[in-house]
Amino acid sequence: MQDLQWIDYLGLVGAFLSSVTFLPQVYRAWKTKSVGDLSIWMILILLANVSTWLVYGIYKGDLAIIIANSIILALSLLMLVFKLSFGKA
Repeated sequence: MQDLQWIDYLGLVGAFLSSVTFLPQVYRAWKTKSVGDLSIWMILILLANVSTWLVYGIYKGDLAIIIANSIILALSLLMLVFKLSFGKA
C-alpha cells in the first residue's frame, strides 16, 4: 500500500462525512419505528448507487470510496429493513 498523501486524508474525511449523514435518519427511524415518509424507490436506488461505487472503489483500490460506500451500504440496508418492517412499502 502506498503512503497516504494529503489528498488521501481529504478523501477519508469526505468518506466519514458522507457516511455520517445517514446516521440521524437511521437513528430516528429506529427510535420512532416510523419510516412512512421514506420512499422505497429512493432506498433501492441508493442501494444500487452505493453498490456500484463500492465495486468501483474496490476495483480502483480507493480506500476512501471503499470505506464511505461500505458504511452507507450497511446503513441503507438497515433503512430497507426498517422500511419493510415498520412502514408501508
